[in-house]
Amino acid sequence: MSALDQILQQDPFLFEGDWSRIDQVVGTLGSIPERVAAWEAIANYLKPHPVSKGMPYFRAGHLRLVNDPDATLALTLIEAAYKEDMQYGPSTGKIAQRMGAYRLLALTKGFIQYLESKKNWESEQLKPPNRQILITTLLAVYNGSLVHILDADGHTYQSFFKVIQDKSLLSFAIENYFCAENLIEMFFVQGPHFSRHTNEYPLARAIVGLFAGVLEAMLADKIPDAKGKTLGPLIHEAEKADIIKVGTKLGALSSMMLYLRNHIHPDRNASRTEYFIDINVAKGCKVALDWVIADLLNAKP
Repeated sequence: MSALDQILQQDPFLFEGDWSRIDQVVGTLGSIPERVAAWEAIANYLKPHPVSKGMPYFRAGHLRLVNDPDATLALTLIEAAYKEDMQYGPSTGKIAQRMGAYRLLALTKGFIQYLESKKNWESEQLKPPNRQILITTLLAVYNGSLVHILDADGHTYQSFFKVIQDKSLLSFAIENYFCAENLIEMFFVQGPHFSRHTNEYPLARAIVGLFAGVLEAMLADKIPDAKGKTLGPLIHEAEKADIIKVGTKLGALSSMMLYLRNHIHPDRNASRTEYFIDINVAKGCKVALDWVIADLLNAKP
């Protein structure tokens, strides 16, 4: 009898305390399709019972996001995991909006739908082989958002001195980057003058706007006629000038930042009814921006 068969014979009510071992067992299977099939088999085994299926739904969705040619089924599974988290999370002292499924949906669902609606280079990022770079970047952003801000890597002034030549743009980028970083720290190391409950969403939108400003400065520094252009036109010009290339981290970041920054406007944010820009999405923007800065530093002769 295989290890998976043994799992599928154990008491459904014992799974909750055994997910770490089960995760290791499924992780030893040879291919992504085999692992997806195993997680879906586990979810089906648990379905008739009043226990959480969040873990197998989330793992199967995560793997399908990496492997499938489109994200439809992957997002359906991750949404199923979020519903399980809403139902069973409170009984274990967990908040569904702070668990993995919500975090991943907030970063991916609306953004992928946005890319699918585009008819330009941005939508090309969803097609092979570019899709692998896009999804890998999104998942790295998700993983980075799990790290506490005080333990996260970052950049110093020296990094910006090397990637931005124009002094006024340099000053703007440094001010925005470190202000945003400090705001994230302020949220997680809160004091008496800050409330997580009432300030999280406007703070997250402000942080996204600050990081988008850093990207604006980086792009404007590379474009000769950048005066007066905002992020959208700058990204358009940078793609035309081959500064932004399809299938790169900079391309993925540029699209993600443009999409998220649109939601700092009240009408755009009001239309986003499912997964909002919370502090973890804002942290994710920092992770993605840090990646791109590192790439630019490595590209320097």
